[in-house]
Amino acid sequence: MSELLEDVESLPEEEPLFQSSGTVFEIKSSDGHPVLRMIGIFVFVICGLGLANGLDFISPESGLVRPHEWINGMAQGAEFDSAEFEGTVYSEGEPLVNATVTLERKNTDGILGVPFTTQTDSNGQFEFSGATPGLTSIEITRMNEDGQHDAVRHRLILNPPSFFEAKGFTSIDFDIPSTESFSDVDCTGNYSDGSCLRIISYFDEEMEFPLIDESAAGLYIMVGWAMIGLALIASGFAFVGIKKSSRGMIQTSCVLVFFTAGHYYSACLFSIMAFALTFTVPRKSIILDA
Repeated sequence: MSELLEDVESLPEEEPLFQSSGTVFEIKSSDGHPVLRMIGIFVFVICGLGLANGLDFISPESGLVRPHEWINGMAQGAEFDSAEFEGTVYSEGEPLVNATVTLERKNTDGILGVPFTTQTDSNGQFEFSGATPGLTSIEITRMNEDGQHDAVRHRLILNPPSFFEAKGFTSIDFDIPSTESFSDVDCTGNYSDGSCLRIISYFDEEMEFPLIDESAAGLYIMVGWAMIGLALIASGFAFVGIKKSSRGMIQTSCVLVFFTAGHYYSACLFSIMAFALTFTVPRKSIILDA
């Protein structure tokens, strides 16, 4: 067999059939552009702002915006009779029966109208329907047999309706000091039946912090923790976006930090700006040799 192959001529040496033609392919990549890193740094700063907003919310008594202002602000556009209010009156740890409860209310024009008045029941409880949401005042009177009646006055904020309910519900309990606590208070009024009224007003000390529903205050703090969580998650996406110059990661961070709106919707507005800027960055070109 080998003798037969010796007489066969070998294949001629020729140029390779395939060689580079010099043509290149250009493709566009959404990631990798250096400007994206600059936007990512901007978003990272916004995440810090969102974190600060959350910390402010979980400090209701020292923050820039307090739950009292938040609830009262939401109540401004609510219907004048859209609040439901209930509570219990105590005195020396026991429910106060047949106490007179008077609640301020306003009409459709925001003008003070005839106040609501009711009595506490055998459990010291009372309730009002159709009250005015927002900042208001309450007076609770204990009737004493000697005709020198005792009353306390408070400032409070009633919850407005929520997105899911047509009425705003507020529950606040009150305490009237003992009769001895009113001994140094002047008894004024001199009513026709010979009685008078001794009043202790808490208006001054409740000027900055009116009474509010504890559940509303808890919701305010919960919103703050949610802001902190979103800000931390968004900062993680922003960090990866900066490291990889990733448009998608940075846009995701913008969406998350949007919900840490905060005061004057600062984080919200800046995140929209950053999100829009990501679309202005041209795609990076990648050259592939043919």
